[in-house]
Amino acid sequence: MKKMVKAIEGLFKQETAAAPKSAFIVQVEQMLDQYERLFEDGSPYVLHNRLTQAQVEEFEAMANISLPADYKDFLLHIGDGVVRDRQFPLSLSHARDCLETSIRNSGGFGYMSLPFSVESCNRYYGEEFDEIDDDISDEELDEIRIEASQGILTVHNDGCGYYIVLVVAGELKGKLYYIDTCHGQGAHLVSNSFSEYYLKWLNRKIKERQASLEQHDKFECVITRVKLGGNVRDLHVRNMQNDFSFQFEFFCPGDFVREGGHTEYTKVDDELVVSLSMEHKSYSPLVLEKLDGSFELDGAQSLAIIGDRSVHTVIGRVNRLFEHSTGENCFPLYVEGLAQEILIKAPSELTVSVGDVYKVKGQLNGEVYRIMR
Repeated sequence: MKKMVKAIEGLFKQETAAAPKSAFIVQVEQMLDQYERLFEDGSPYVLHNRLTQAQVEEFEAMANISLPADYKDFLLHIGDGVVRDRQFPLSLSHARDCLETSIRNSGGFGYMSLPFSVESCNRYYGEEFDEIDDDISDEELDEIRIEASQGILTVHNDGCGYYIVLVVAGELKGKLYYIDTCHGQGAHLVSNSFSEYYLKWLNRKIKERQASLEQHDKFECVITRVKLGGNVRDLHVRNMQNDFSFQFEFFCPGDFVREGGHTEYTKVDDELVVSLSMEHKSYSPLVLEKLDGSFELDGAQSLAIIGDRSVHTVIGRVNRLFEHSTGENCFPLYVEGLAQEILIKAPSELTVSVGDVYKVKGQLNGEVYRIMR
């Protein structure tokens, strides 16, 4: 009899393993493969190993819930979340340690099986909470706090007290909500399902990468002088392709060095692979002037620095427009002297066409991809 039971169990396991994948999982696999192929040295989006059925069932039994089918499929067929904590989605273990930590410490996992309520969530995390905070006891506060976070599982930590949660209990089960835990904005719906949101999110990542590859005109240069200033520095460089010299600002958050100090990260004679951009920001706006199309471009005057820092006047022609877009108003400006394109992130109201000649005044920034010495 025991042998027969084991044989039946073995057949069941084989059938389970051979079960067809859902359309969601097939599409995710195809899109992840597409995203991977957009990187020469491997995608930065790395997933943990897949969970087993037993591991998922153990979590469900502990929390007294059944996970939404599409999310469970992701854990079983794709992976247990992303290796990096701030990417989407979190692993199941990290999901338990985010928004729910304080709740679990005081009440175990029982809260997770109780139905989620947007009203209860907004009562604690909404702006009205400050009006009742001083009038309730600690016991009532704990009760409101637990009610605000019951029936949910965190799938993304967006930083600064912002979370995306998956509803795992109640009438709203399967939906995703964005919760602001610090600034009084409460909760709002972001998607009707994990699969819907994940496919939309992954499609956005693919478009961002395609746009990045299309926009960045990489080239090699060598550092001739370094001007330090905290976590930014102005690098004086020489383009190794045409011996054209200029400078740009490089943001280096991991290497804080004041003027007069010394850094090992960027030194004179280092060879760099870089791309250049100019971005319109409220505190550092670009001034764009459209010139007559017959304007004679002078290579020597096409990239002129203004003052000691990396503020330039750049003159160039739009030889092409981008096919891929992430919603920003970006276009490439070909600069004669540099013999390269500079990515211009312009104000949204600007309309650009192929053949346009622009004079742009603003901060010239560089992204460094590789340093060789």
